[in-house]
Amino acid sequence: KPSVISAIIKYQLTEGMRRVINDGMDIQGGSGICLGPSNYIGRLYQTIPVGITVEGANILTRTMMIFGQGAVRCHPYIQSEMAALALEDKEQALKDFDAILWKHIGFFLGNIGRGLWFGVSNARFSNTPGDKHTRRYYQQLARLSTSFTLTADFALLTLGGNLKRKERISGRFADVLSHLYLCSCVLKHFENQGSQETDIPLLNWACQYSLHRAQQSLLAVFWLLPMRIPAIALRTVLFPLGKPYAPPQDKLVGELAQLLLNDSPTRDRLTAGVYINDNPEDATGRIEVAFKAVLMAAPVEAKIHAAQKQGDLDKGTLASTIDSALAKNIINQAEAELLHTAEQARSEAIRVDDFDPGEL
Repeated sequence: KPSVISAIIKYQLTEGMRRVINDGMDIQGGSGICLGPSNYIGRLYQTIPVGITVEGANILTRTMMIFGQGAVRCHPYIQSEMAALALEDKEQALKDFDAILWKHIGFFLGNIGRGLWFGVSNARFSNTPGDKHTRRYYQQLARLSTSFTLTADFALLTLGGNLKRKERISGRFADVLSHLYLCSCVLKHFENQGSQETDIPLLNWACQYSLHRAQQSLLAVFWLLPMRIPAIALRTVLFPLGKPYAPPQDKLVGELAQLLLNDSPTRDRLTAGVYINDNPEDATGRIEVAFKAVLMAAPVEAKIHAAQKQGDLDKGTLASTIDSALAKNIINQAEAELLHTAEQARSEAIRVDDFDPGEL
């Protein structure tokens, strides 16, 4: 079991790193591609293939290690069935196998009933832990876990040992399992952090994202299973009312952006363990310096924009209007210095290194 969990974490974190670094490169623009001491992200971009490839490329991790191993090692009966078949005493082997097989059949039939009830009720009456913010997510995890278990058993029944070679199917099963595990981690982390009210947008986004991804991957499996009529029937049992999980909405994404664009305890909790400093001589420190300087200058910038909107100040870049705003008493000297500091910090955060040809 631990090897399956480590494979999930390795795959999801390295793929997440790939997306985050690519987005960071887009934000940094030219300063992200011009290598030098001031470029804090360029070398990280170059390490992406290294992280992806360690102990096998992610295509192997996803299709073979997560579900290929997990289907056997995490199943409540398959390992016992295989052990029974391996016994030298054929009579005892048959006796043990029959006993385990009947339990497996009962497990399968029980999941059919459980899956249908969860599908019709959307798991609203399932007995799960949690408070008003987390209880529904625990219920949805229970529903999708049942759906995953039943579908995986159906795939094993119809494909047998060929399932490992059907990498499009095993890969999607791996995605379902991964996102169910990540969603449970989010809920546990939220509770371990004290169930902070300000962290609820983070909780909602992460859970909605994982539940939607798990749903989409599971629905894709139904179209890939070889026995079409039973597969469609199984989908109808598990999703009788259609697709229940939508991706995070834009409004929620905007709330997250506001959380991250302010110096708040939520941001501190989210970045715990991340290397952050406010040393202007350090490449990453300049980002933090610019962040705090821009926050301090934000109310003054709002004054400038309001004056421009009312026609009291000519339109133009912020840097070009500071002196005019000061001369017209729209802002005072201290506020002008805040703006100059913020503009300088912005410039430093995106500057590239310039070397004399003789230095090279």
